[in-house]
Formats: sequence, structure tokens, C-alpha cells
Amino acid sequence: MKTLQLNSIILIVALSALTGCQRTNKALEASLETQFPSVMKKLFNIDVDKSFYITFPDHKNQVQLTEFTEIDTSKDTKPYVKGVLSNNEYYAAWLDYTNITALNISNNKNIFKFVAPYTLTNSNPDSDKNSSLDCHDLPSSALYLGAFELDYLTNNINQYGQQFLGKYSTLTAIDYDGQKAVDVTIRRYPTQADQERKNNSSAHKLMLDVDEGLILVDDAIVE
Repeated sequence: MKTLQLNSIILIVALSALTGCQRTNKALEASLETQFPSVMKKLFNIDVDKSFYITFPDHKNQVQLTEFTEIDTSKDTKPYVKGVLSNNEYYAAWLDYTNITALNISNNKNIFKFVAPYTLTNSNPDSDKNSSLDCHDLPSSALYLGAFELDYLTNNINQYGQQFLGKYSTLTAIDYDGQKAVDVTIRRYPTQADQERKNNSSAHKLMLDVDEGLILVDDAIVE
């Protein structure tokens, strides 16, 4: 794997420190449940009035990430940054920030590119019938990988790509070869009930080309 650029290393160090704080100081995590400037400050050490958005599959709506939270799993708790769609409270985005992965594909030293997994949830699928969103087939839970770029001159984050990974799916691992390929291992479940019970699943390894957005190259069942 190629050596990450200095800006990438700085971000990874900051993320490592943040993760360590979460393990040792629950009071700090509780204090982070505030407004969106805290998201930018804690994730990227940017203390400005900027927002971090997740683009919806219809490419029209965006979810503003506003709070740090966590979900209890069968083994432990999983931290996320969460946001709720402003014009439809049933939809939410959950960014898995502990798996933000820096990329070595930017030719501009002022642009830092990275990928991050996130889950889009719909707490009331029946509401799709009356929704203005152009993605009426969104299940109760859908896992995506997003491609983002942070502009150090403006401190803005732009999402320039997304790849659907699976319905009712959880991330197992993510690995970057330092060049163009990102491998994502996920576990897929046939239904939401299967996902909640952690059974009837299959493991998949997906290879994505990150040089131009996110292009799915291979989807192989490994278990």
C-alpha cells in the first residue's frame, strides 16, 4: 500500500484519537450530541459553521449529519453520526465514521478525498406511497459507500459518488490498496427480521474502483 499523503495521515490520527476517546470517556460522547458544527470539528478538526451532508439516492435530497450517537449490537455498541431528512422525518442517514478511509487519488493538495460507509433507514416504508422522494423502493435499511472530497480552502465537503452495497446489510471490513481499489466485506440478510436475529446471512466481498467516483468491479460470495 502506498504511503498516505500528509493530510490523510493527519485525519487518520485525529480519527484514532476520537475513537480512543469514545472507548474511555462516555461522558464526552454524550456531550457531542449537539449541532452540526460539532460534527465537522470532531471529525475533521474544522471549527466552522459548515455542514456534512449525505446525498440521497434520488440525487435531489440531502441529509444533514447533526449528532453523534450509537446503536447496540449483539456484542457491543457501534458509534455513528446521524442525520434526519428535513422534509421527511421517516428517513435518516447513519455515517459509520470509524471506517472513514483516506484515498491517494487527489492531484490537488487542497483536496482530501475519502470514502465512508453509511446506512440509510426508513422507519415507515408505507410512507413511500405519499413521499415526494424519487426512491420509493428504499427498504427499512440500505447500506452504501460514499465518495467525498474535503476542500481545505473552503472547508466544504462534497459527495461526488455513492455505491449501493446491499439491503439489510452490515459492514465487516474495508480495505484500500493505496491506488484505485477499495475492497468492502459485508454481511447481507434476506429480510430486516433476519438482520435483527443475525441469521440466514451471506458474506460478500465487493471490489470498487475509486479513481472515477465509485464503480462496482466485483461482488463475490465468500461465505
